Amino acid sequence: MIGHIYLDHQATTPLDPDVSEEMQQWLSRPANPHSIEHSWGMEAERAVAVAREQVASAVNGHPEGVVFTGNATEAANIVVRSFGGPDRRIVVSAIEHPCVSQTAKACQQAGTTVRVVPVNPDGIVDLDVLGEHVGSADLVSVMAVNNEIGTIQPVESIASLCKEAGTVFHSDAVQALGKVPIDMSEGIGFLTLSAHKVYGPAGIGAICADRDRIGQLKPLMTGGGQQKGIRPGTVPVALCVGFGKACELARAHLEKEMEHCRAMSSLFLDRLREETTNFSINGSLQERVPQNLSLCFPGIVADELIAMLPRIAVSTGSACSSGAIEPSRVLMAMNLPQELIEGSIRVGFGRITTEEEVVDAAKAIGSMVRKLRGEVDDEMNALTS
Repeated sequence: MIGHIYLDHQATTPLDPDVSEEMQQWLSRPANPHSIEHSWGMEAERAVAVAREQVASAVNGHPEGVVFTGNATEAANIVVRSFGGPDRRIVVSAIEHPCVSQTAKACQQAGTTVRVVPVNPDGIVDLDVLGEHVGSADLVSVMAVNNEIGTIQPVESIASLCKEAGTVFHSDAVQALGKVPIDMSEGIGFLTLSAHKVYGPAGIGAICADRDRIGQLKPLMTGGGQQKGIRPGTVPVALCVGFGKACELARAHLEKEMEHCRAMSSLFLDRLREETTNFSINGSLQERVPQNLSLCFPGIVADELIAMLPRIAVSTGSACSSGAIEPSRVLMAMNLPQELIEGSIRVGFGRITTEEEVVDAAKAIGSMVRKLRGEVDDEMNALTS
């Protein structure tokens, strides 16, 4: 939208033009990749196979381990529920996305023992506590990058602990794909991904499984044998093709995008400090993706701040928790005071974010913060009106 600034790339990303172009040919043609008795079906099957290779390559996995789903929430449900049940044990971190934490809770109600591992004040999982529970667990699930505060979790170390103990490791890599390198060969049993978080189409996610582990997955639905019966139903070719292309681009432009977003983040903070210095950054300053800034403005209610900036898209945290009145579980797990939790917003940069947008947004946010605090502000930025 003209005159609006989009800084909520953790919630969703715009469809990349190259992805859209790749999908076009499959949007209007008959394409059922499971109807391989004729050329239309065989061509569709080949297109999906290419998409599987592209998704797998982005995480150094194997195409045979890729299972397409309707979204990452479904993907996480399949993985977590596959290891639930009476006499089963699941370990999760205290800052997992609801698709993992709430699914683990549902498994707990069905008899699964669930252990929640705390994080330190920087939003990083406590490896010492995790190490105490890995050996007795059937599944350990720790996200690669947190969706609210952008902290990078020690996935390599966790994978090593799980590998040594013979425990299956699942990582929600939705916010990691296209932002940090991901390598399944380090000992990751399952990864779950989402296309619309990486400039691909909404409506499709994926499980990337270790080939030796894929047989451990149990379907949520019945009614077809597609995708080894793990996720029955006709695979949407256009969405698969778009997801594959998005993964290919994410892999190719990883370093460039990291550099760009790092520059945008630095510029934003510099301009914001010119407006106000009374703010802090939630989460580790070192172990974080440059696309994410979780900022706390003491004395401000974040919802009020966002409401006063209708032309700037930022958020208070997880898009999946929109409308919830409860404070952020992630910030609570970091033991932040209530005032700081209430005054926290999430700013997300993307590959098409411009310097002009960043400067304008920083000035507008800083000016509005001063206004809400009752400080004198002679020149409100036009974006606040």
